Amino acid sequence: MKSRVWSRRGLSTARVLGGIALVVGLSMGGQGSALATSATIGYSLATVGAYGGEPSITSDRQGRLYDTTPSGGTITYTSTTSGRSWSQVTTADPSSGDDCIDTDQSTAVYLCNLAGSQGVAPLQADVWKSVDHGKSWTHGAGAIPQCGTSCSPFGVDRDWVDAAIPAGGTTNNAEVVLMYHDFYGPSQIWVNISFDGGKTFGAPQEVLASPAVTSGAVSGTLVAQGYTFCNTVPAGVQIVKPGQLHAGRIYVAWIAADIPQNATGCNITMTQSYHTLWVSYSDDKGATWTPQQAFDAGIGHDASTPFVGFTLDNQGNPYFGFANNLNSNPATCSAESSAGTVQSDPSCEYDMYVVWSQDGGNTWDGGGGLIPGSAKQPYRVNTPQETGTHWFPAIAAGDPGFVDVAYLRTTEILPTDPLGKANPGGCAGPGPTNGNPTTYPPPCPWNLYAAQSTNLTLPPMSPPGSNLKIATWTPTQITTTPIHIGDICNLGIFCLAPSSNRNLLDFIMETLDQQGCAHIAYADDNSTPNKLRAANQISGPCLVAPHT
Repeated sequence: MKSRVWSRRGLSTARVLGGIALVVGLSMGGQGSALATSATIGYSLATVGAYGGEPSITSDRQGRLYDTTPSGGTITYTSTTSGRSWSQVTTADPSSGDDCIDTDQSTAVYLCNLAGSQGVAPLQADVWKSVDHGKSWTHGAGAIPQCGTSCSPFGVDRDWVDAAIPAGGTTNNAEVVLMYHDFYGPSQIWVNISFDGGKTFGAPQEVLASPAVTSGAVSGTLVAQGYTFCNTVPAGVQIVKPGQLHAGRIYVAWIAADIPQNATGCNITMTQSYHTLWVSYSDDKGATWTPQQAFDAGIGHDASTPFVGFTLDNQGNPYFGFANNLNSNPATCSAESSAGTVQSDPSCEYDMYVVWSQDGGNTWDGGGGLIPGSAKQPYRVNTPQETGTHWFPAIAAGDPGFVDVAYLRTTEILPTDPLGKANPGGCAGPGPTNGNPTTYPPPCPWNLYAAQSTNLTLPPMSPPGSNLKIATWTPTQITTTPIHIGDICNLGIFCLAPSSNRNLLDFIMETLDQQGCAHIAYADDNSTPNKLRAANQISGPCLVAPHT
């Protein structure tokens, strides 16, 4: 979901990694924006450590990788061998919920965790920092002692962190931003900001609340608030590094539902269709914010799987990677799901998509959407021939338009409800013993995939009858033995056993090393024993110049 690209050096197309089995990329043909290129991309698989769900991964500017999982505390690993081997570092906090990890330009590491052991207030987020590669950690103090880093009166859910050293500075005065939405309130987007390298953080700031909006963005803020109020899923925070376009700009990103669904009431059940993608950015260290819609898939076309991926390229351009049933008629697909005929209707499947902005988040994919600046058409990542369900998007970007998207895929098409939401237990197999209808598909086998594009500067599709060149993708099936079998629930804490399976928790994540090669962190609960694993790119084009 986050990428780190620290240099513009290239990598040879065949990097030999001894002692690890090569997983050869499978190039697949297609149509439209998902037409495959001819390059083949290879990955090796490595065991990181003991099993842990929703791992977060990042790379520092020297190519050292970090991978963390909230399973059992802030369990964190590091690799200095391009992901071939991993060693566990010191555990910053024995208690953890939602996690994230990032680095600044000095190679200092920032770790966020939810519901840690640092405060007496419930459901707060904490930021930890290490300047010695995880040997020791210091805690970021909040506005009030014993209140956690976030110190939010409304509680915290799904935290993200990013850090950047300003020009001429050091890690001691790095800007660090903790982003999340509230748990007990109306699900608004908040930040706490540190200007002393993560030592101390300010009070929570709501990014859509007056007066923290620019005068020219008031109308846009009201529009964003209308969609956002009650139901959000935070996607991430990114700070543009010195020397890049809009240096110092802070982006926060999230997905939301819509005004009609908000009328059903604020809740955390994830039952709404989250079909709108949003960013808000600040150019004055969080004093004011400007919101912008990136894309609206339309009511009934859900992007909450349950998360989307968000990243910047090495020039500061923002990207979303997301799964969506964009081509579906929700009522038709719901009826086919109940009748057991949905497997023969690929219009009902969840596919993988990308939208991005080349002008600092103001215009996405050239605009044309209902809200000015939003994308009319996203880039479709998987080919039409790659049918099934595409879930758990993760994204990393190198040079502008050079993008890699990782995801899980099953050949089964998930049953959906009239709002376009995947039915809980839809991949758990037919009932009635598990509570499912007898028409449901057999337990779904899920494999890890990735797809790469090196020409997203081209449009996502061409008009009918046009010979206009469009963006292309190279898909790769990375695993051949499924990493998970059964359901993958997208309702968060409202996933209920036995049929509604949340074993993997809520996401996978991807990063780029300093040479622009991809590394994907994922959980594997179909191995013996279950493992936390990484897929590391070892052949094919990497995503920074000279692209070889």
